[in-house]
Amino acid sequence: MCMALGSMILKMKPKAESSLRTYLAGLSGVSVEETTPQGELILMVEAENLTALHNLSQDIEKADGVLGLYPSYITTEDEA
Repeated sequence: MCMALGSMILKMKPKAESSLRTYLAGLSGVSVEETTPQGELILMVEAENLTALHNLSQDIEKADGVLGLYPSYITTEDEA
């Protein structure tokens, strides 16, 4: 089975961090790794394939308070 992994930068509206963290915590395969000094969230997103990763990214991008979601690294790996 092939897994798709992505590191993404989430830019958000001021004061949206708390509600977005709650929303993201409810999504399977999504983790918040860090907050940048500029107030952006660094996410790791894992899905079963690139199509699922794309769909999950689109869902995140539509969440209330999100200004943009920017992939910084995407890869696929085979699971043994």
